[in-house]
Amino acid sequence: MSAVLTGRVIAAFGRQYLARLEDGSELACLTRGKKSEVVCGDLVEIQPTGDASAENGAQGVIERIAPRRSLLHRSDAFREKLIAANVTQIIVVVAAEPSFSDELLARCLVAAQDQKLAVLIVLNKCDLAGAAAAARRRLMPYSAIGYRVLELSAKQDVAALRPLLQGHTSVLVGQSGMGKSTLINALLPDAQAATREISSALDSG
Repeated sequence: MSAVLTGRVIAAFGRQYLARLEDGSELACLTRGKKSEVVCGDLVEIQPTGDASAENGAQGVIERIAPRRSLLHRSDAFREKLIAANVTQIIVVVAAEPSFSDELLARCLVAAQDQKLAVLIVLNKCDLAGAAAAARRRLMPYSAIGYRVLELSAKQDVAALRPLLQGHTSVLVGQSGMGKSTLINALLPDAQAATREISSALDSG
């Protein structure tokens, strides 16, 4: 039996995962049973399986989740869904257009405070001048009480965000249409290609 590996879960596809190992390599993983409590950010122990020379390459089975330093989740009337573990910073992405939800923003800030996480509010799509001015006014109360607000356009330049990621394990949250995917792709140009490759290896979408 191969030696147990340790790594951090960096992507999730249902019950299938991608883990970055201590040597920097990445390994496609599954969990045992039908129910999984694994989320992105988890530190895990993995039992390697499969053959690296085979068509789908080496894979692994997640055997254990290490104790978490933080855990983000969201709840509705019917269930609780785990989002990410062991993060140190929550980045709330709002946009000049479409209009963002003040309620969702407030809930994100409360969750960050509960888990003692650093907070950064990113106002995206600031190239839309008129809409950006209105969104900026809505965010002024948050700036006034000490929350950091960064303005940018993910389609043009995300350089101002990069220094604020240093030294943190960050999670991006926000409602649909705020530009989270565009922001991630700008920060990590290879993310889409890597996701397609690992989805193919796991026979998942």
